[in-house]
Amino acid sequence: MGQLDELVRHGYFSNREEAMVAAVERLYADEETRYATTRQAAFARLCGALQLGTTRASLRQEELDRLTWDSTHRSGHGPSTG
Repeated sequence: MGQLDELVRHGYFSNREEAMVAAVERLYADEETRYATTRQAAFARLCGALQLGTTRASLRQEELDRLTWDSTHRSGHGPSTG
């Protein structure tokens, strides 16, 4: 509470409640940023983006290619494997 009073005293906020609201908003924004950064890092580790240059777009394209291959081979329109 002392820090809030200091902020009010130095004119950063008009009252303690305003200072508390700003502090909570900042903490919430920091937590949201930390969460997004953590998720991005986890994704990068999961797909090997740091080592292999894999991106979301390349993963999506690979999945489309796999589905295309799978559908043509199952329907008998692809090259024969026998």
